[in-house]
Amino acid sequence: MTRKKDKAKDPVRINFYLDTRRKKENGFYPVKIRVYDTSTKKVRLYTTDFDLSEKDFERILFPEKGQRLRKEETEIREDLEELKVYYSEKIKALKSFTFEAFEKSLSIVSGDLLNVFFHFDTYTKELREYNRISTASSYELSMKSLKTYLGDMTGKEPKKLLFQDITVKFLNDYEAWMTEIKGKSLTTVGIYLRGLRVIFNQAIETKVIDRGIYPFGPRRYEIPSSTNTKKAFNSDQLLKLHQAMPETPEQEKAKDFWFFSFVCNGMNMKDILHLKWKSLNDGQIEFVREKTKRTKKANSKPIQVPLTDFAKSFIEKYGTKEKKPDGFVFPILSDNDTAERQHAVKLNFIRFVNQHIKKLAKANELNENISTYWARHSFATTAVRKKASMEYVSEALGHSDLKTTKNYFAGFEDKTKKEILEDITDFMR
Repeated sequence: MTRKKDKAKDPVRINFYLDTRRKKENGFYPVKIRVYDTSTKKVRLYTTDFDLSEKDFERILFPEKGQRLRKEETEIREDLEELKVYYSEKIKALKSFTFEAFEKSLSIVSGDLLNVFFHFDTYTKELREYNRISTASSYELSMKSLKTYLGDMTGKEPKKLLFQDITVKFLNDYEAWMTEIKGKSLTTVGIYLRGLRVIFNQAIETKVIDRGIYPFGPRRYEIPSSTNTKKAFNSDQLLKLHQAMPETPEQEKAKDFWFFSFVCNGMNMKDILHLKWKSLNDGQIEFVREKTKRTKKANSKPIQVPLTDFAKSFIEKYGTKEKKPDGFVFPILSDNDTAERQHAVKLNFIRFVNQHIKKLAKANELNENISTYWARHSFATTAVRKKASMEYVSEALGHSDLKTTKNYFAGFEDKTKKEILEDITDFMR
């Protein structure tokens, strides 16, 4: 959000800009200084120390006539105006304006805004600032993969990858290298390139690059879609896994956590680890998915899960003895840990469950590709096979789109198909 107050004849325009693309954890948006070079039509944003709501941004920096500000608001306005004047003076002192010369005068270590890696670095730092550690890690893996590809192609470690060098041919060659040389799946290619596409869109939005060089979309390069691999057990397989006798305490714990996820609407393992005692009330669990807390859907209706006898006994077995309302139900995460530490603990625990549930499955002649995510898919598939509506399953999983829910469904069992057909043809008997 920006307000243009500078004269059109000014070759370089400076404005205040409220970066509303991503809300910070404090509920506000970062205020930035927007510098626009009219000769090149390029824009760069520079950070300040202030975060404001959209309403306060307008009221403090662009007050209506006669409007009075509180003392702290006046101080914010004066500090920002002083920074704007400082930038203006630095620009006027330059014989010929370029962003590089301007940033050098500010003693800013300038990153090349046409360098894709610079944008990856900037965005991942932002994500970590908001404690979105998992998403940041995903973007770091995307960048690492692109650097490895360029290293293989050129024989040296790449320092730079320019937006204009990422063409349709570049992307097709990268896909071939990933699948044919590195042996990666198209799903992995899709995950990495969706991150790159976000970086492109951000650069276009901030006018760093022109939309004309955008390489994605119809008749250009289309990112591979995820394959809908079946990740669900049928009723017989679920029964066999439930009756399987663990050979070690680790297998027992992995099995218990897997089935707790299954009986709790396929609750994601991350959500299980984040459960607080205050989430358990009146015979049910009520929670908002960690995945959606920072999105626009964060205020949507919480997911409600009835507590079965198995779930109650599981919580009694593995839950903390001190049931503080704001304390974690399971003694795996700690509020004293940093976001990075919590992320590492979650990954290690999920790895632990997957490792030992695979061993249990293999020992009982079940698909050893099983993982914690199979519990979620198995819940969805079993519910639909038991004639629950897709809408019910979608609500139970916390989805906002039925298409997402349908991707979890592994199809009907043969005996269910026969029962449905018999119901349909009942009038013929």
